[in-house]
Amino acid sequence: MKREELYREIGLIDEDLIEAAGQSGTVNKKKGFSKKWVALVACLVLYSSTASALLATEYYKNQNAEPYIRYLRAEDMELLPVPKYDGMKFLQALTSDNEEHVYIAINRLVEGFNDPSLRAKALQKLQPFARNENPKIADAAAFAIDILSQSYRSPYIVKLADGSMLFTLFNHYSDYGSQNVLWRIKDNKLEEYSSFSAPSLYITDIIPSPDKRLVAVVTCSNKSEFVQIINVEAGRTSPELVESARVKYGAEQEIDTWIRPDYENYSYADHIVWKDNDTLEFQGSLAYQDTEIIENVTVTYQFSSKVIEVKKLN
Repeated sequence: MKREELYREIGLIDEDLIEAAGQSGTVNKKKGFSKKWVALVACLVLYSSTASALLATEYYKNQNAEPYIRYLRAEDMELLPVPKYDGMKFLQALTSDNEEHVYIAINRLVEGFNDPSLRAKALQKLQPFARNENPKIADAAAFAIDILSQSYRSPYIVKLADGSMLFTLFNHYSDYGSQNVLWRIKDNKLEEYSSFSAPSLYITDIIPSPDKRLVAVVTCSNKSEFVQIINVEAGRTSPELVESARVKYGAEQEIDTWIRPDYENYSYADHIVWKDNDTLEFQGSLAYQDTEIIENVTVTYQFSSKVIEVKKLN
């Protein structure tokens, strides 16, 4: 028996080793790529890169074609520039024979407060209207003159602890109240501070806290009243208190509380007073199921702690 056969029998040699030993004298030659294959691969790479670039370009083109709208404002939907305040237009309107136009122009001229030249012209033109036979025009002119002359003596002006002043324009133009926009003068600059949306169509009162750091703003429609507290300097506002009281009291008394789609509450606030610098109290007439149920209550709200209490009036 040959040595190799003996080793196979006793398992001391591996078949692969024997085969490798038999080929130990041969030399393997590496095969190289031909030039035509190199050219073909290069063409494929170039084609792939070009196609990717074209696809990316088309993708970004489509991305840019899609509009991105985060929030739509009313003026955006008009597709026109927002008209700028034109004080000269209101100066010219003072010569109108239409008393309504004159009344509107007088009030709108206050908005020119920040323009010294316009303010001087308006003051000169407004003087005769303070003696107008129409009491509404005379009252509006007196108020406009008070603001534009920087006298600030009008009872319509609420002076706050931070040195700013709040007021409305078109004071008591309606039986329901004044325009539902709050204007503020601070550091000798006029700005539109806040406006109220429907159903708060009119401002009926602005009641400062004893320390003049907060104001209670009473608004209304022809069906409902609303009350909010504002920290003007900090820009903080309470929830609307009449509806908050109506919902809270309704839940406590297990009364069905419907919230109308027009947000009218058919409820009213009366005897609104500050109990201290942070606490507002008023008597509320709260309506449920339209006006089938009327509950008379006392409402107390602490602004800093955001606590509202509603108690039935005895």
